[in-house]
Amino acid sequence: MFKQLERKLTMTYSLWFFLTLAAIFFILFFVFKNMIYQSVSWQVDDLAHDQAIEFADTHHLEGGPFRHSLYLSAFLSEDGKDIVYRGSLPTSLRNTLLSKLKSREYTGIVQTKESSGHNTLIIYAIEPVMHEGVQTGYIVIAKEIIKTHEQIEWWFRILFVMGICAATLSVIIAHFLARRAVLPVKRNFEKQRAFVADASHEMRTPLSVFSASLEFFEAEEKGRLSESSKETLVDLKAEVKDMDKLISQLLSLARADNHGLTAEKKTFPLIRMIRPMITFYKQRSIDEGKVFTGNIPEKEVYLLANPLEIKQLFTIFLDNALKYTKKYDRIELSIWINSDKKRLNFSVKDSGIGIAKEEREHVFERFYRVEKGRARQSGGSGLGLSIASEIVSAYKGTITTDSAMELGTTFTVSLPVLASAE
Repeated sequence: MFKQLERKLTMTYSLWFFLTLAAIFFILFFVFKNMIYQSVSWQVDDLAHDQAIEFADTHHLEGGPFRHSLYLSAFLSEDGKDIVYRGSLPTSLRNTLLSKLKSREYTGIVQTKESSGHNTLIIYAIEPVMHEGVQTGYIVIAKEIIKTHEQIEWWFRILFVMGICAATLSVIIAHFLARRAVLPVKRNFEKQRAFVADASHEMRTPLSVFSASLEFFEAEEKGRLSESSKETLVDLKAEVKDMDKLISQLLSLARADNHGLTAEKKTFPLIRMIRPMITFYKQRSIDEGKVFTGNIPEKEVYLLANPLEIKQLFTIFLDNALKYTKKYDRIELSIWINSDKKRLNFSVKDSGIGIAKEEREHVFERFYRVEKGRARQSGGSGLGLSIASEIVSAYKGTITTDSAMELGTTFTVSLPVLASAE
């Protein structure tokens, strides 16, 4: 239980820690990328503005051939057809710049091909040239940023590696924090478990003495007791019986918490054990005005398990069905096997009061009772189904619940404990 809680906390802590670091790395990467591109863009824009002013007066361009100078400078006429430039301007770049001019995209980043056929990235700025109040053309300033782009990619790889390291570190830190968080809970649980086990053991002796005293008192004084005293004696014996059952359930839970379930396995015949139980519950059902049917395999079924725990499992679900059914309701026990998967399956179906949808997920919690007032009157403690859940979990089985209000409930259990079937 605590290992599972520790794993959940580790996953939660590491996930949040990693997401926080990932968000920080993500922000750093885009801030760094935008700062670099923005810095280059401002340089190109400023140079385009200065060149446009200078060209208007001197008709002279600064810069050199593409890939042989820091910046490429070109003059586009007003109609965009003629280009005056220094050096050799690649045709693909020329066409790209003309298309950007026509679409009035005066700044941005474009991808083009060099004369060697390799792709490259450039950042450009287009600035109108004004001469005596008349626009005569455009100055285009372009700067190759392929190396800048490679630096950004290198920065991304560094952040990616840092992210992997951060993920590993987050798991380690989260595991440490989870262990620290679970430790006080585990200590308190150990104390509570020890108290329940010790208290249950200590209560058994005085309860046995009290039960024996009631039996002795009834045998000695039966003939002299009034009707009210007899009723009180019957009530006391019923309370002792309920208390003894509660103590047994608490001890079962203490043993489950201490991983004591499934410790004593042996091969035993299931059908031989079930037949007397079916006879017993049929009689109980008749006494309560209910109908009980049992559908069991004709051939014997052998299980590798603790027979007391398997019997307790059947008893819990059958008692629960009797408790939450009314007169004339039906209760059906069905047992079948999957020999290929070595699984024993059984279901307990009733036509009783049913379980509300919002309560279904809580019925296996300790001390939880559906219709608490009614359960108290029928002697329920809210521990039966939680014990059943512990037993099924110990055998790595499953429980499914199907229920509808006023239509009944079906509990289906599947256990991988089948040894053989005749």
